[in-house]
Amino acid sequence: MKYDVEARLPFLNPETLNEEQKKLYDANITAMETMPYIWLTKDRELNGPSNAMLYEPAIGNMLFPLNREIIRTSISRNGGSAHEVAILLTVSGAKAHYGMYAHTQLARKFGLTEKQIAVLMNGQKPDDLTEKEEAAYDFAYALNQAGAVPGAVYDRTKAVLGQEGLNALVYAVAMFKMIGTILNAYNEPVPEYREAGEE
Repeated sequence: MKYDVEARLPFLNPETLNEEQKKLYDANITAMETMPYIWLTKDRELNGPSNAMLYEPAIGNMLFPLNREIIRTSISRNGGSAHEVAILLTVSGAKAHYGMYAHTQLARKFGLTEKQIAVLMNGQKPDDLTEKEEAAYDFAYALNQAGAVPGAVYDRTKAVLGQEGLNALVYAVAMFKMIGTILNAYNEPVPEYREAGEE
């Protein structure tokens, strides 16, 4: 597998991990097996934000389960496509390349079209979103700006998604702003996933 840049944090061989790192590694292996993107190297090393978390496993062992629970809650309350609209807008706004790569694959899985994904990655709102997707876009857009979310945006999101759906989006966007920061700090490399014959 080729990567587009050299990692600032080298990938860690799973055979050399300490007990706390191994706990985080094993949690990733269990949780990520159905993901439609490349999250393991050919040598079964973690990549993406989990590679960075392995360097601080005390934090990673809290952050990774929290990440998974926030994602699960947001998808269950708002639907996968609305969740991915908000996350694509957030990671592309941060220019977090691994996040853009991974969530493009997830957006496809949840039914967003190639055109919708491309428009979202440019920070714009596609004109054919569902009502839930549109509410998720507007709320995530507002959350990614400085200052409080405008009242009209908050009220509309609450009307469409309900208070619990809105709450889930708050934590999802906040989580991926943090994940984007981690990815950008360490320039976590994106797999060259389009190369023929590469796995």
